[in-house]
Amino acid sequence: MEEQSRVKKSIVLSGLVGTGGLFVAKLIGIIYAIPFSHILGNVDYMGFYGQAYNIYSYVLNVFTAGFPFAIATMIAKYMVLNDKKTVLMIKRLSISMMALMGFAGMVLMMAFSGFLAPMMVAGDARIMANVLRILSIAIFLVPILSGFRGYYQGLKEMEEYAFSQAFEQIFRVGFLLSASCLAVYVMGMERKWALYASVLSTSVAAVAGILQILHFDHKKNPELVKQAQDQKSTKTRNELLKELFILAVPYLISALLGYSQQIYNAILLPMGLKMHYPSETMISSIISATTYVGVKMTAIPMVLAPGFTAAIIPHITAALTENNKRLVNKNILDCLNVVLYIGLPISFCLFAYAAPINYTLFYTDDLSTSTMVLQWLTIEAILGTIAPVVSSLMMALKLQGKVLQRLVINAIIKGVLMVPLTVLMGFGGAVIASLIADGYLILSNLRQIKIHYRVSFTKVLHVTARILVGLIGLWACSMILTLIGLNGASGSTLVAFIKMCCNGLISVIVYLVITVFLKVPEDVFYVRIGRPKKG
Repeated sequence: MEEQSRVKKSIVLSGLVGTGGLFVAKLIGIIYAIPFSHILGNVDYMGFYGQAYNIYSYVLNVFTAGFPFAIATMIAKYMVLNDKKTVLMIKRLSISMMALMGFAGMVLMMAFSGFLAPMMVAGDARIMANVLRILSIAIFLVPILSGFRGYYQGLKEMEEYAFSQAFEQIFRVGFLLSASCLAVYVMGMERKWALYASVLSTSVAAVAGILQILHFDHKKNPELVKQAQDQKSTKTRNELLKELFILAVPYLISALLGYSQQIYNAILLPMGLKMHYPSETMISSIISATTYVGVKMTAIPMVLAPGFTAAIIPHITAALTENNKRLVNKNILDCLNVVLYIGLPISFCLFAYAAPINYTLFYTDDLSTSTMVLQWLTIEAILGTIAPVVSSLMMALKLQGKVLQRLVINAIIKGVLMVPLTVLMGFGGAVIASLIADGYLILSNLRQIKIHYRVSFTKVLHVTARILVGLIGLWACSMILTLIGLNGASGSTLVAFIKMCCNGLISVIVYLVITVFLKVPEDVFYVRIGRPKKG
């Protein structure tokens, strides 16, 4: 039992550690987004920014997803085989291929910018088209940087891998804020130039990241070149290309289907909104609240997904290799329980404090609309946290074919339902389309896991029921505190922010007290609070 407990704690700890690093990166994104929304000072421009990055992220995934992973895998493999000649060949081949694919993506995005822009926004489509054209430059540069990172990830140079990511993000935020402030407050230019500078920051940061990693490569590469001088490669160029694509394609397909929400929000959502709402201002407010504020805030609970995905694969793979089915089952339940215990209250807080968040942190000219959007997005935050974890479980459990089939069906359901439901119900209809599609994906995948591995989810249901009791307590406490004066959506922004923080802190403590009383942490983290261990 002690050994099993250690194993349980290991997947939980690995997931939390993985989540911690990603959370810091997301936190930087939220911190800069707050002053930047006030620099833009325009809900149209905030919407343009968010919409442009939806298209950018999807195009980037189309042309690069899976390849950095494949590069790292191949580099690691041939380093183990001590074939340094092949390692250097993979490096040259992969970075050249990433540059070529990035160039194709850049040309494609530039070519279609004028066509896509009018479908994406209710405001000035010319500005949107310019934003897409500027951002398309990054489609060429970022894959090159990703290729270098994949190479050094394969060499297990994880310090450089992590530093490169942090360096790029900090450089991007620094350039974004300084260039935007310079344009608006020093040079007195129109705020659209702050928007242009902000999307240009992605390309500028990518160039800085490439220069930084080339500097590191200049010091590291001569050692490998020297070791490879007397070797002959065991593989031809075509063989390596074939191996690279075989490794990358399943992850590429999964990414394309899994991130379909981005392209739907960029194109289908505005189409539905234009047919439901007569006011262009209302549409702009919804798009801004969805793609700018919504994306930043829902990313907080969603960060659990990649964090635990990183932990799932090694732990479950090891258990499968040992043919330890009992351990496989326990790892599955542990992962789901932790994600639910942390993810549900964070998501629910977005609902409870939607108005104070918009009022105190972000620029908005329609608080009621922005609040409505963020409250609806609470559902997508929950779905976006759970669905990727369940899909990753399927991949780790060697059910790749099944999960890819369901991802196709998920994308079709969402794509077919989004516009008609939005036309019928407004913004809430788009979220209901996601609820139907992602609900199918989650439930069908869990059913598949139950069938193949005889997993009983009774414990997860019991934990979820007790978490819901804690959320009711959190909600009730929040409402009572608001009624007695801790309302973070009126008066001075600073005072309102302090009230929101106090309200939230007390309410979260109430949630923790209730769930501790109901022994949820004991079942999730395998710790006893306030009681000595038996025996």
